[in-house]
Amino acid sequence: MSQNKGTLVTAAIRPNDSLDPIASAFANEIKGGLHTVDNIIERDEIIEARREWGMLCYVKDDKAIYQLKYLYSSDVIMDNNNWDVFSGGSGGGGEWLNSVLEVLLIEPTEDINNNDRYLVGLNNTDIISGSNWGAKSGGFIAQYVSVMEDWIYTEPTDGMSVRVDIEDNVIYRYEGIYPDGAWQRDRLNQVRYISATTSNGVDYTANSSPIFSSYDKEMLFIVKFLATNGTASAYLNINDIENKPIKKISGYNVYDVMPEEISTNYQYLITYNGSYFEMLNPTMVGYDLNNQTYIPVGEKITVPLNTQYWVYGDLTIDGQLDNYGDVVIVNGDLINEGNLHSLGTSSTNRFISFAEIDGLATINYLPKWTDEFLLSGTSSIYDDGNEVIILSSTFSVEGSLTLPKGATTNYVLTSDSEGNATWQPSVRKYTGTMSISNGVDYTITHNLNTDAVIVSCWDEINGDEFKPDIKRVDLDNIKITSSTSFVNARIVIIG
Repeated sequence: MSQNKGTLVTAAIRPNDSLDPIASAFANEIKGGLHTVDNIIERDEIIEARREWGMLCYVKDDKAIYQLKYLYSSDVIMDNNNWDVFSGGSGGGGEWLNSVLEVLLIEPTEDINNNDRYLVGLNNTDIISGSNWGAKSGGFIAQYVSVMEDWIYTEPTDGMSVRVDIEDNVIYRYEGIYPDGAWQRDRLNQVRYISATTSNGVDYTANSSPIFSSYDKEMLFIVKFLATNGTASAYLNINDIENKPIKKISGYNVYDVMPEEISTNYQYLITYNGSYFEMLNPTMVGYDLNNQTYIPVGEKITVPLNTQYWVYGDLTIDGQLDNYGDVVIVNGDLINEGNLHSLGTSSTNRFISFAEIDGLATINYLPKWTDEFLLSGTSSIYDDGNEVIILSSTFSVEGSLTLPKGATTNYVLTSDSEGNATWQPSVRKYTGTMSISNGVDYTITHNLNTDAVIVSCWDEINGDEFKPDIKRVDLDNIKITSSTSFVNARIVIIG
């Protein structure tokens, strides 16, 4: 063993008496151990002679303990990037950090307070921006130190956990090795049991414990209603956050609840979708209707809004049928010895519809309604798949009639000797008057777009027809030359 150098002692330095009110040494003056300083600047100014790998330093401004870790940044003991927040242990598996304000991707530049802490991104695929943060991979924790006017950073280890102040009942846990790992979001108290009360049968209120301050789509509520609803709408307000509608899930749609549909006999599963509460009804009312022709005493069937209840033959009611939609009876009658309640809010879902075929149908003839409930098998329209014949003596159209086959702009509908109608070009004409001098050529633009034209000319003064020399120039123009002069000549061109 080599000989030590310095002031050598052969016994521990101790006070004269263990009860003497003095310290045998000052922690900040020894090598390693635990030092205490006012701020980060003083921590970074600890001289090399008093530094030891693994030593701890408590910073009063931060209310945090830092550890000098070997190879955390480098093997240089004076490299202040080797200081890391002391988590109470090493490696993964349960290190807890002081909470952060929120998760950010953009470095704040205003209203920053000393010791403000942020979780900067959740993984290295998050795009981080800022003059200081932008150079680092996402997933680290940044803490602002006002005396330094700078940020200090903590890189997470596997299993490290932290809470986010603005997110209720959430813990973030780091999985993997930074920067290739990621923060995972764990829910606490995601399922809440609440009791909902109402004073008016419409607005329900409830409180939860532990309390939360905003509705979250990831939360599930088990709700016990202490009173039924009195109208076709209901609202729920939890923790006095906001009154939101309650709607029930029915098949692929959601609907308003019906009067007295909310029962005090069940516990309901309710979620929040961002706009209203969705309720899963344990009674399954309105989901899968068992359409039956006989409702016995003691049985109740509810037909929801926008739902049809079809039966073929007689519908006999000895029990109860509450109809918010449509009850349709085909080839039968209603025998109501019990209670039939038509409870819809508009005329379209208050009535019971009957449909009946009278048995006098004729093949290829379209049926028609002869009164509100009776469908006749024969009408004036015959359709055998090849042609449609209207047998009525008159045929009237209210609105427009469209025959698109063969139609072209300016074509007219014409008929042959057998009554077959087709679209044919219409006859168009040009007409105009002009003064004509003997032997002078005149070009007339008719814009009929054809070289097959018929030209007629006559004197407007005495009505005599004359025949000038006519030549075609192009599809829209002709040239005429007359051997006689006319003061007012009429030219008519048909094409």
